Amino acid sequence: MKKLTFILSIAAGISASAQSTPLQVNNYNPDYTAVGRLMTMSPLPYKPYMYAIGTYPSTNYTIPINGYSYYEHFDTSGTANIPILYWNYGDPLNPSTAGTYPYNHPLITAVNSVDEWEGYAFSLRDSNGQSVDSFEVGDPVLSGGFLQSSQSGYNTPSFAEWFTISSGSGDITYLQIY
Repeated sequence: MKKLTFILSIAAGISASAQSTPLQVNNYNPDYTAVGRLMTMSPLPYKPYMYAIGTYPSTNYTIPINGYSYYEHFDTSGTANIPILYWNYGDPLNPSTAGTYPYNHPLITAVNSVDEWEGYAFSLRDSNGQSVDSFEVGDPVLSGGFLQSSQSGYNTPSFAEWFTISSGSGDITYLQIY
């Protein structure tokens, strides 16, 4: 009951606005599936974070060959073309709230206005499931772990990029794999 009360107070204390940037994911690579960890992080000092969970209980988020998806909000991610049904949440200031939550949980709704898309650490896998290359692309401002917003493959001619486009109608973050 304490945990639920805390979660609901977080939700009440945070505005109902969405995170500042939706995410568009595109895997244009005709040969490889991307498998890895899609992450979010708060730009706030205490830095709550989340990992997208593709197939529970695995923490891998998978983008199939020629796969694409658009995520308007974290709490609607379960209805996207590549659904994110669960999020693994962590908060260094309140470790008791750490855990796995369904995408439509009130805590995930509260995180909409706190977290930003941080990055994707992944490997490209062939049709046999063997890893053929590794990438870590994302927003270096949010995390020192993502030092690059674009990266070329070491073992393949593949390329991955992470960028945000600003326009009059708002910002959109892109994850593109070629």
